[in-house]
Amino acid sequence: MKHLANTLTILRLLLSVPIAIIFAIHGFDTFGMILFIIACVTDMIDGTIARSANNGEGTKLGQTLDTVADMSLVVVAAFFILPAMELSATLYWLCIAGFVYKVLSSLVGYIKHKSVSMLIIHTYLMKSLGYILFIWVVVHWVFAYLIFDGPNAITNGYTIFVIASIFILTTEELLISLLLKGPSSDIRTIFRIKQENLKFEVGDRN
Repeated sequence: MKHLANTLTILRLLLSVPIAIIFAIHGFDTFGMILFIIACVTDMIDGTIARSANNGEGTKLGQTLDTVADMSLVVVAAFFILPAMELSATLYWLCIAGFVYKVLSSLVGYIKHKSVSMLIIHTYLMKSLGYILFIWVVVHWVFAYLIFDGPNAITNGYTIFVIASIFILTTEELLISLLLKGPSSDIRTIFRIKQENLKFEVGDRN
């Protein structure tokens, strides 16, 4: 069990390569979507497995691998899946703006705290964003390529919801990075800032 979580995380990282290649060449290919869904499922369960095997806490190695794997999927989504969606120019560039905002938020966390794990802070809202993005790709695949011939009111409406979610939910991550006195990628909500900072203050005294 201790190694299963890291194995799933590494699998997600490795799957990013064929997913990127398939989407770049074939667009919304069924095999590419299957790989994407598998990668997302590993993201949903590896943290739970890691915590159950380590008395409710993840390991530093696991947290680092998880962050790197998550960032790899974000990059694949932005540079390979998003162009395959054939969105309107307005929605496409709004999505790019959201991606840039997420990257800047990640860089703030990394630069301030000098920790790779702060690239993605695993808050409840950030986890929710992961599910929202996963559903976005699946919905787009189903309604734009399996049912209809291209983007439509359903896919465009959900895309607008996704763009708003990226900006709103990433803002919490950015504020946490700015307000935290030390790295704590497992902080679940901005309302835990005070308690987390107290831990760092106690540590500094000791």
